[in-house]
Amino acid sequence: MNKLAGKIVLIPGGAGNVGEGIVRSFLKAGAIVVVPSRKVEKLEELRTYLGDIATSDRFIPIVGEISQIDDAERIRDQILKQFGKLDAVVASLGGWWFGNKPVTEVSMTEWQQYLDSNLTSHFITARTFLPLLKEQKGASYTLIGGAAAEIPIPNVSLVSIPAAGQLMLAQLLMAENKNSGVRINEVIIHSWVATRTNEAQSQPTWITADDIGEFTTWLASDAGSMVNGSLLRLYEKPAV
Repeated sequence: MNKLAGKIVLIPGGAGNVGEGIVRSFLKAGAIVVVPSRKVEKLEELRTYLGDIATSDRFIPIVGEISQIDDAERIRDQILKQFGKLDAVVASLGGWWFGNKPVTEVSMTEWQQYLDSNLTSHFITARTFLPLLKEQKGASYTLIGGAAAEIPIPNVSLVSIPAAGQLMLAQLLMAENKNSGVRINEVIIHSWVATRTNEAQSQPTWITADDIGEFTTWLASDAGSMVNGSLLRLYEKPAV
């Protein structure tokens, strides 16, 4: 399956639990996949997990912090120098918070940390890489979000508030770039996600990281070219 052969795809957050499935799906589809991470150990772990599919020259790990503007611009410049273009971005950024306390008890340190990791990272990614996509016919930009953006969940404010901000960021990007030629969509996950790290606890109804990968790969392909400016919600699978 080479529906994305020759396409250069950046996957910020690709070394994360959900990102692993996205990276694998894009590699299977024939894309050249660039994965940034601030930790070289995470990139090596990802390479090991991907196995043979990551032994080709289409898996491009880059050490860098995507939530820092200087690093993001360095990664952008490296992509342009090596490939001369960028065709797609899938931003799978941020993480869960297990603080389990009301918003009024959240410390300033925690607040700033999760704004940076779950919201500012999306802003910097869009600011840095979306202009590149405007130069490429058929380009796409996909943000990965969660149900916490739309449903207030008590005691997980540091997930819900940045997620809501990220959802509005996505909608603003769609409105401001609707005539640019870049297809911008947000995939909102309304399900727990089965990943490599929670395999023992996962349920058959949960969607998997590979499910998300297959969906976002389709979305970035010519087959998904009719989908633009959309909020796409993925729900749990029906119980058998």
